[in-house]
Amino acid sequence: MTLDLFRVTVMAAIVASVASVTFILDTVFRRDSGPGRLWAVAFFCGLSTTVAYMAWSSGVGGFVSVAVGNSLFVLVPGFVWLGARRFNDRSVPPALALVVVLSIATFAAAIIQADEWGSWGGWTTMAACLVALFVAGAIETLRPQLGFIRSGWALAAVLLFAALFYAVRLVLFLVAGPTSDLFSRWFGSISANIVTVVLTVVAAIVTSVLRSHRTSEQRYEWLTEGGVASDGVMLARTFAAASADIVERASWRSEGVAIIVIRVEGLAEIRTAFGQEAADDISGACRQAVRRYAPASAIVGEDDEHRLAVCALAPTAADARRLGAMIYRGCMEELARADSGLFPVVGVGVASTSDLGYALGRLLGGARAAARRAATTPGASVLVDAPTATS
Repeated sequence: MTLDLFRVTVMAAIVASVASVTFILDTVFRRDSGPGRLWAVAFFCGLSTTVAYMAWSSGVGGFVSVAVGNSLFVLVPGFVWLGARRFNDRSVPPALALVVVLSIATFAAAIIQADEWGSWGGWTTMAACLVALFVAGAIETLRPQLGFIRSGWALAAVLLFAALFYAVRLVLFLVAGPTSDLFSRWFGSISANIVTVVLTVVAAIVTSVLRSHRTSEQRYEWLTEGGVASDGVMLARTFAAASADIVERASWRSEGVAIIVIRVEGLAEIRTAFGQEAADDISGACRQAVRRYAPASAIVGEDDEHRLAVCALAPTAADARRLGAMIYRGCMEELARADSGLFPVVGVGVASTSDLGYALGRLLGGARAAARRAATTPGASVLVDAPTATS
């Protein structure tokens, strides 16, 4: 079968559309927020670009279809870059303004140069914008925190390859012209469509993997390379090691230590009913409340997907319970101020060395069990795991 421009454009439209629609629908069903939403806009712009170019290749719209397609195409790497900036918690509005300006300039260049260059009108402007935005996106994906994830390197490689392809294409266009044999054979519209198909599929896979790192189910691991998340909460492995050291040293001097576990129930149901943004708002409020209301000398870390833990000095079991009650009240106050306006069930479990000894495994297990009972027992908020404890 001979690959003419129309057939290749249709093929690119079908493949890219399937990948784009899959990502977009997944974003809608997840009620995703943050970088996933911006990346979905990029895929939507890419989908719209293929429609515009297919209309042009079939003789519909003329140079107007080309101008629309060019401007939408510039938005694709632009929103990929914006999503990467959002992932890295960097400012988005100034970059968004720049992307919009480049898209408008591309559209205007295509309209102005249509009489002279026809369907190639404004192409050099578009190519220059594409190279700049692809490079900007690649640089952003190598910054913290995306740079800490290996999938981020794959996205950077995709963006750099696209930048290199369009940079070479632009140079050949300016030096040899679009009608030259070298340009038309290796860097013409057919080659560009094939490259677009490959990059779209790879980008859809990579961004889907990266988006999973943003969910609260991944316990904020994407935020760190040193064992502590950007909000100051230790990862589970870091917390366990630090707590073991504290408990061991406390045992040498018979000092009291409390392990407090905070369990948040219903986050999965809230995510399903109200979206990822509401679930993240609740999770963030609880994390900050535990850090704010735990003693300054205590360490705060993760213990599971929906559990936080505190290791603090507490001379007696009563002191440990008071500390747990203070953290619980802090969680309620932070949730009351949260934007979501939702109140999940929060259970706090307390385990003290004065009751259970200095075995960290026993302390953590007791605090977890007490937190689970507190979350499922009507009227209970803080429970102490001890042989004589009463709720």
